[in-house]
Amino acid sequence: METSITSIGQGEGFCKNGGMAYVLLAYLLGSLVGGLLFFPEVRAKDLPGGSGVFRRKGPWAALGVVLWDLGKGALALLLVPPEWRVWAAAAVVAGHNWPVYLLFRGGRGLAPAAGVLLVLATGPAVVSLGLGALLALRTRWAPTVGIVGLPLYVALLVAWQHPPREVAAAIAVTLTVAVRQLPWVWERLREVKRRLSACA
Repeated sequence: METSITSIGQGEGFCKNGGMAYVLLAYLLGSLVGGLLFFPEVRAKDLPGGSGVFRRKGPWAALGVVLWDLGKGALALLLVPPEWRVWAAAAVVAGHNWPVYLLFRGGRGLAPAAGVLLVLATGPAVVSLGLGALLALRTRWAPTVGIVGLPLYVALLVAWQHPPREVAAAIAVTLTVAVRQLPWVWERLREVKRRLSACA
């Protein structure tokens, strides 16, 4: 019998049955940032995620990094039992965003988030992230993928009545990415305000 979103993880003995180990495994897997593993020199000039590698090394290098980071997000969910997926989903993205050995300066979390969402529900992930990617190409601003795609993904899961555990995992991923995106969103808003002021 499916539980409600608010009760997920309660009464399941988080510190027992390997719960902490699953979350730690997901975090450590997430912290294997593709940009750092394959192009460590990028870190001195840019973020080590797919967008930073794209700016510094070009599209093919970025594609390899994105596939790596997407794959680790998917793998994190596949390695843990269903009852720990909510925690693992947030942990793998958090590991990518704030890897401890990089002094908590990682990527934006979009690629591992996409990997998580593809495992949770492939159809909604393709629709929502595809639309987000199209808008990102139109605006030439990578965070648009997350700003548009992640909330839309959650909305699709709710509308199509997916299990509460999947919805909770999607919300956890969305919030984890959102926290990392806030500085870029704030800077973008300030830039828009400056342009509007210049036109006045």
